[in-house]
Amino acid sequence: MRLGLGQVCGARCLATSGRQRHDGKAAGEGRDGGSELGVRAAARKRVTGPLRWAWGCASRSAGPPVHRPPCLLGSSWLGLLASAPGALTVVPAGPRARLAMPLGLFRRLLLAALLLVIVWTLFGPSGFGEELLSLSLASLLPAPASPGPPLALPRLLIPNPQACGGPGPPPFLLVLVCTAPEHLSQRRAIRGSWGAIREARGFRVQTLFLLGEPTGQHVPDLASESAAHKDILQAAFQDSYRNLTLKTLSGLNWVRKYCPGARYILKTDDDVYVNVPELVSELIQRGGPSERWQKGRGPQEGTTAAHEEHQGQAVPLLYLGRVHWRVSPTRTPGARHHVSEELWPETWGPFPPYASGTGYVLSASAVHLILKVASRAPHLPLEDVFVGVSARRGGLAPTHCVKLAGATHYPLDRCCYGKFLLTSHRLDPWKMQEAWKLVNRLHGESAEPFCSWPQAFLGVLRCRFIAWLNS
Repeated sequence: MRLGLGQVCGARCLATSGRQRHDGKAAGEGRDGGSELGVRAAARKRVTGPLRWAWGCASRSAGPPVHRPPCLLGSSWLGLLASAPGALTVVPAGPRARLAMPLGLFRRLLLAALLLVIVWTLFGPSGFGEELLSLSLASLLPAPASPGPPLALPRLLIPNPQACGGPGPPPFLLVLVCTAPEHLSQRRAIRGSWGAIREARGFRVQTLFLLGEPTGQHVPDLASESAAHKDILQAAFQDSYRNLTLKTLSGLNWVRKYCPGARYILKTDDDVYVNVPELVSELIQRGGPSERWQKGRGPQEGTTAAHEEHQGQAVPLLYLGRVHWRVSPTRTPGARHHVSEELWPETWGPFPPYASGTGYVLSASAVHLILKVASRAPHLPLEDVFVGVSARRGGLAPTHCVKLAGATHYPLDRCCYGKFLLTSHRLDPWKMQEAWKLVNRLHGESAEPFCSWPQAFLGVLRCRFIAWLNS
C-alpha cells in the first residue's frame, strides 16, 4: 500500500498537538501503541531521514513539548505535492519504507562529478596544486654555481640589430618564436594575428622569429622576408629539432646584446597561439609596473610613466611556465627526445623541474643568469630541459602557471582563448587565424564579451575540462 505524504505529516502534526495536551499520559500510551502518539510513531518508522528533513518535522528526543507551527504549514504544502502527478511518495519496502526520488540519483552523480573535476584541477597534472608546490622549490635548490666561461655560439647571419629599437621605451614583453625556414605560412599566420600586437595594457610588445640555416632546396628568401618585416633573427647552424638549444641560446644572447632593456622574454613555437594582452596582465600582477599606469593613464602616457618608474630598477627573477616534474631521459636510440648516458648519466636520476618549451617566460635578470651558467651545464639537445638545468645551476626554480598550456591542445573557444589561457599549443596556420577572428569578434560596434557569467565563474577549470573531453 502507499501512504500519502499529507496523511503522514497530518498524523505527525496531530500527534504533536496531542503530546502538548496530554504529555505524561500520551507518553505511556505511545509505548502501548493505543493512542494518537502510536500513529505518530508508526508513521515515523515508515519515513526515512531525508523525508523528515524535507518536512521540517524531524523527531526529537524526549523533553518539554514545543509547539511547531511550520509542521502545519508543511503538511498542507506536502499534501499539495502529494496530489500532484509524479509527487514524492512513501513506498513500503519490507520492514522499512524507502523514498522514491526520481532526481536523487542524478543529483548525486552530478555532485560527485563536480567534486571529481575540482579535485582533479587542484591536485591533478598541471593544476593549481602544482603552483603551490612550485613555490617551495626555491628552498630545495642547491647553492648557485659559479659563472662559467662565455658561451661559444654560432654567428648571426641576419642579426637585425635594430629590431628592438625605435622611438619610445624598450619592449615590456619580447616574444621569441622558434620557427623553421620553410614555415613561411606559420609566420604569416602569426604576423596576421597575435604577432601584430605592438602594445598591450599600455606597454610595448615585440615579436621576433628565430631560425637557423635551411636544409632543403625550396625555401623562402629569408633575406627578403627580413627586409620586408624586420622580425627575422637567423644564426649559422643547421635548423633541426636537435639544434633547438642552439637556437634558443642564440636568441637569448641576442636579447642581452641588442635588447637589454626588455623586461620579460617569452620563448614559444610557431604552432602556439599567445594571448598577449592577458600575458602582459599576468606579468603585471607578478611584480610589474607602477601604480600610476594601473590607475588608468592613457596608453602612451602610461607606457612612458611605467618605463620611467622602473628605469634603472632590477627586474625580479622569474622563470614562469607549465612545469614538468620528475621527467626521466629517453634512452631509445633514434627517438626524438633521446638523451645518451654520456650527456645525462643514470645516476643523476630524472631531470630537475623545467618549464615546457611550448611557452615559458624569463625575466631579463633570469636571462642573464642562465647565460652566465649555461656553459657549465651538459649540452642537452632538449632546449626546455637545458634551460631548466641551467636555471637550477643558477639557483632559480621554475614557477608553475596553470594558464600556460604546455603541450595541451585546447579546442577553439572564445572564453578560453580570450580570457583564461595565455598560450595554446598545436594550432596550424588556419586555426591560428580562426582563433584570432574568434577572440576579436565584434558585437555591433563594440567587442563582444569573452565569457558569460557561468563561464567566467568556472574559469580555467572549464577550459581544461573541454581539452580533456577532446583529447
